[in-house]
Order: sequence, then structure tokens, then C-alpha cells
Amino acid sequence: MSQRREVEARLALFDELSGILGAMRSFALAELRKVGKREAGQQLVVESLLAALHDLSGALPEAFYADTAKSRADIWLLFGSVRGFCGSFNEDVLRFWQGAAELEAPLILVGERLHCLFDGHESAVFLDGAEGGLDAPAAIDRILAALAELRGDGDYGLMVCIRDEQGARSQRLWPLPPTACGSVPLELPLTYQRPAAVAMGVAEQYLFHMLLALMLRAIRVENHMRLMQMETALRHLERGGEDLQRQRNRLRQEEIVEEIELMVGRR
Repeated sequence: MSQRREVEARLALFDELSGILGAMRSFALAELRKVGKREAGQQLVVESLLAALHDLSGALPEAFYADTAKSRADIWLLFGSVRGFCGSFNEDVLRFWQGAAELEAPLILVGERLHCLFDGHESAVFLDGAEGGLDAPAAIDRILAALAELRGDGDYGLMVCIRDEQGARSQRLWPLPPTACGSVPLELPLTYQRPAAVAMGVAEQYLFHMLLALMLRAIRVENHMRLMQMETALRHLERGGEDLQRQRNRLRQEEIVEEIELMVGRR
């Protein structure tokens, strides 16, 4: 009897865990769908800003382009996750940074789970990440403020490291890559303010929205990995629950046999 009760207690625990994991899976699936839709719209914004940068490229200083700024140092920005249960998402980002960047380069880590894994230099900046698409713009504002503080009066580039469908990778956002604007148009568009001021504003907007697009992509991949992990855990619990149910039934049958034997023996 005591063994069967122990099995039933484990079954109750499995049911409770299945309920929790099911709720987490539903949340990840809902967030995945919402972020996927928002990411598509954000990509259109980035494309529009790239077209505007192309039109205004003749008014941008040469220092805005990567091929004219080879000697400047880079600030590395790492996108991690706020929540766990997303496989090797954060480990992949950190591992890529360790192999690709100079370990003493200025560093910004976004995402509380990534903070827990980091044991590098003390000058790293730790920022809260975004749980979903709704709070992603606020996270980008925090990143831009940290970038401004790190740059100071110096001239730094910006490398972003994210985890996407193909794995961890890096992308240069600043200075602008030479291909970002294409060939310089022969004439500048008519603008209310000076073209140089408008071009600077468009470049700033491009940086903000490109960072937002990359963060949304990272959040989408994070939730996809979380969804896969939740489904794997649920399948494991389901198989374990079936084994426990068979064990409980067998123990109950043994108890029934013992009860019958006792009843027959009393006669």
C-alpha cells in the first residue's frame, strides 16, 4: 500500500508539472506568433530607412562608413534572454563572443540570464533585457543610453551578437557598412532642414530600428527554442507518467490478489 501511495504521489507531481510546462509552452507559442508578426513589420521599417539613407548618403560624413574607420575600436553588444528554459541560447551567444572579440573590448550584455553566465572583465555593462516585443523598444532606449556613455568623446564601432536560426553570429551596425546606402545619388532630395542634419537623424533612426529588429529576431528564436524544450519536457513527463500508471496498476492488482488470498484463507 505504501509503495502504491508513493507512486500516486509521483503521478500527482507529474500532473502538476505537466500543467506548468503546458502553460509555459502556450505562453512561448503566443509570444512567438506576436513577435513574428511584429518582426515582419519592423523589417519593413528598416528597409524604408535604408532607402532614405541611400537618398541622403551624399550628406553623411565619411566617418559614418566602415571602410573609412578601420582603426576604431568596437563596442560589443550581446543579446541574451530574460527567462530561462531556452536551451543553449545564452551559452551560444557568449561562446561566439569569446571566440570573435577581443576580451578587453567594451561590452554590453542584455538579458538577466546572460548576466548569470558571464565572468569576464568588470567593466562590462549589464542591462535588463526584454521579455517580449512590447517592452523591446524600452530595452533599446537603455542600450542607446549605455552606448552613448561608453563612447564618450571617443570614436567606437558597434558589433552586435545575437542567436538566430543558424546559430550565434555577429553583425556590424556602426559605422555603416559601405553597402548600406549603395552608390551615392548624384543629387540630394529637397528637405526642410539642412540635408546633413536630416541625414544624421535618419542614421540615428536606422540604428534604433536595426537594433530593435535584431532584438525581435533574438526574442523570436529564444521563444522557439523554449517551445521546443517545453515540448521535449512534456513528452518526457508523458512517458514517465505512463510508466508510473502501469506501475500503479500492477501494484493495485497485487494488492487485490493479496486481499482475495486473505479472504479465502479466512474461510
